[in-house]
Amino acid sequence: MAAMSTLDWLGLVGPYAVFFLMLIVYYVWEGRRERALRERYEEGEHAQ
Repeated sequence: MAAMSTLDWLGLVGPYAVFFLMLIVYYVWEGRRERALRERYEEGEHAQ
């Protein structure tokens, strides 16, 4: 088997790394959105 070049490694590992990074960004984004919605809901609940 021939040795893998850097471009081969990027082609093999790159999509998984991009997916994992996007997953982290999604969880952080949704966490902030959920916290903001929860704060808004609690403010509305206390106002009544």
